[in-house]
Amino acid sequence: MLHINLNRNQEESLAEQIYHELKESIFSGELKADEKLPSTRGLSEFLSVSRNVVMEAYEQLWAEGYLYAKEGSGTYVSDGICFERKETASPDKETQSDNLLFPSKRVNFRTGVPDLNTIPIKRWGQIYKTVTETLEGRSLDYQNSFGMHALRKQLSIYLKRVRGVSSRPENIMIVNGAAQAFSLLSRMVGKDEAVLVENPISQGIVYTLRNNGVIIKTIPVDENGIVTAALPEKPPKLIFTTPSHQFPTGVVLSIKRRIELIEYARKHNCLIVEDDYDSEFRYEGNPIQSLQNLDPERVIYVGTFSKILSPALRMGYLVLPECLVAEMQNEKYVADIHSPVLEQLTLAKFIEAGYLTQHIRKMKGIYLKRRNHLEACLKEKFGEDVSVTGTRSGMHLVAAFKSIVFDAELRKALNEKQIFVTTLGDYFLNDNVNSGQAKKAGDQALVLGYGNTDLKAIEEGIAGIAQVVRAAKGNIGN
Repeated sequence: MLHINLNRNQEESLAEQIYHELKESIFSGELKADEKLPSTRGLSEFLSVSRNVVMEAYEQLWAEGYLYAKEGSGTYVSDGICFERKETASPDKETQSDNLLFPSKRVNFRTGVPDLNTIPIKRWGQIYKTVTETLEGRSLDYQNSFGMHALRKQLSIYLKRVRGVSSRPENIMIVNGAAQAFSLLSRMVGKDEAVLVENPISQGIVYTLRNNGVIIKTIPVDENGIVTAALPEKPPKLIFTTPSHQFPTGVVLSIKRRIELIEYARKHNCLIVEDDYDSEFRYEGNPIQSLQNLDPERVIYVGTFSKILSPALRMGYLVLPECLVAEMQNEKYVADIHSPVLEQLTLAKFIEAGYLTQHIRKMKGIYLKRRNHLEACLKEKFGEDVSVTGTRSGMHLVAAFKSIVFDAELRKALNEKQIFVTTLGDYFLNDNVNSGQAKKAGDQALVLGYGNTDLKAIEEGIAGIAQVVRAAKGNIGN
């Protein structure tokens, strides 16, 4: 008779235990091809279980092809199933894992992360509950690839009011964050075509474009944004820019250069991708008007709620020229058909009720206080050895140091103190001699995010940076 161990105290049913024991015996060769198994009645009596339990196990093994039956003869092991399986880690063993994409630090000056502790999550939950309780059944079917009309309508109104964006619900596409927007746009680029990106630039965009096989060319940035005099003779398919708050330098593209950029795109029949990632948080005057406002048929406008609300929401949008609507609808359908419906409907009501505007107003006050405190801490610890730029909007600034290079030794020391920083040099693409020099010079400047770093952490972090610098380079500043 077969050797089968049953444990009546574990969660797995007796039928499942018998199934697994027999399956493993077949895999190992202990039960050989065409070997006859005990009858269901005989095995149930031997194991002291109900015959129905054994029948359930046998039926599952029959269904999966491990066994076959001969009428009037019995049940036999199928041929060709002796097999050495590769084992994986046991699900019963607990493993320590961190779900965060970026490792946590004691003090984290990461850029592009909003304050995760002040998100109106309870308000969001209340709206979400209402949405689910009042949802019509047809809303649970597959939807338009562009997204729910209710959200696109609210976005069209909101963007016109706060950013001057010219749009209709019909040319707004809801996507799973800006990353998906860039991925979809990269599919427009042919094998022999290239895109033009600012240098320095967000490494997230570069990562997405490169992994979609896109050829990347760079154009330098100065205190007035993209250097339009350096636009190439051979036009790119797309020009990626952050005109209202260049990342990471924080400069604003001047109106003269905006017009020059539009005129270049018109002349060469290429498109501009305006990444408007955090322009709502402007501390001096009103937000800078969008580049898209100058020519809606030449500019693709990309926005995200990752910087306003939360990266976990995974919600962004594209405002498309009419010439791209059909093509991009198809690309979105191929990618994932459409973005999650319940989150879209919740966000639509969140915007319509004015909660988004309230949240932005509240966060501007919080971020302004953090920006001022960060500047004050830098001046206190480094005095005239530091100059600060890119402070008029957003959730980060650039601190340039006269006599400090944040080389591998200094970065290691900061890491050991659990302080996360990036340098301006980290965001340069080294594709020519000039950009290589700019990258090297950029290692004298830190790009310090304060969106998710409170006042105490800012103070502690800058003090830690000063301590590390003094230990490595000698006493500076105060």
